[in-house]
Amino acid sequence: MKKFIKVESIGILCLSKNLIFQVSTMLLLLYGNTSSAQIYSTTDGHANFQAKMPLNTYMGKSDKLQGSINFKTGKVAFQLPVKSIKTDKDKRDEHMYELLEAEKKPDVVFVGTLIDDFNFDQKGKQTVRVKGDFTLAGTTRQITIPIDLELISEGTIQLKASWSLLITDYGIERPSIVFIQVNDKHDLSVDATLKEK
Repeated sequence: MKKFIKVESIGILCLSKNLIFQVSTMLLLLYGNTSSAQIYSTTDGHANFQAKMPLNTYMGKSDKLQGSINFKTGKVAFQLPVKSIKTDKDKRDEHMYELLEAEKKPDVVFVGTLIDDFNFDQKGKQTVRVKGDFTLAGTTRQITIPIDLELISEGTIQLKASWSLLITDYGIERPSIVFIQVNDKHDLSVDATLKEK
């Protein structure tokens, strides 16, 4: 009788352990997937800048913006290779790369944190702020940027942002063309499709 009770107890214990394991595995899968779904990234986002002169305007464009947003931790990190930026004129590009010291400082970098929450249940565009360090030509300044985020399908978020900066704040000499200097203020914009990682 004692042996029977002991065997039955062991059987119940094994069954309980098995049930706990199954429940734990199910919870891990559920919450694990939710956790990983909080990271969205891009490897081919678009970035532009616009420079103005008294009688002219030109743009620099790149489709090599890389980065990610971790909606669980709030961490935001993006980078852009300087030499991926093109203005449609080789000589101007070469001059720009020299001014930005592209050989020594090959990337434009932003690392920061979301200030506002993004609601995955809300439809339409949401504007959230991100605060962090923007590094250009080796000089880092803290900035706050409003970014527009929109969940366009499951696992896909569209990001758009625009802001302005003074290039002299980053130790960059104002370029000139035929003795006419480019304005200090440059307008920047990014447009990227972020995919669930």
